[in-house]
Amino acid sequence: MENQKSQLALNVLIKISVAVLLVVAASTRQQYSFYSFLRWAVMIPCVYFAYQYYTQKQIGLVILYAAIALLFNPFQKFWFQKETWHLVDYLVAAIIAGTIVYDVVKIKEPNK
Repeated sequence: MENQKSQLALNVLIKISVAVLLVVAASTRQQYSFYSFLRWAVMIPCVYFAYQYYTQKQIGLVILYAAIALLFNPFQKFWFQKETWHLVDYLVAAIIAGTIVYDVVKIKEPNK
């Protein structure tokens, strides 16, 4: 059980990092290479989280993270205007913040 809580804590740190990158991307002006990096930095953890939630049979979170991974995938890019991407970045950061709260509640649950 302690190993599971430490894994959840690591997941929270990864999610915080992704959310911070998304807020930085939405709130500041960056070079194109940063946005290319952002696609990878969002897609890879989202695929990982989708798989992890799949193994836990939490299908709603699987769909959520798979959709985020598809949106940010660097292979078949979605092209939006800059303002639309800013809105998407803020929205995805807020969604990830919600899943952080979900994970923190799971960490603080008493052992069963």
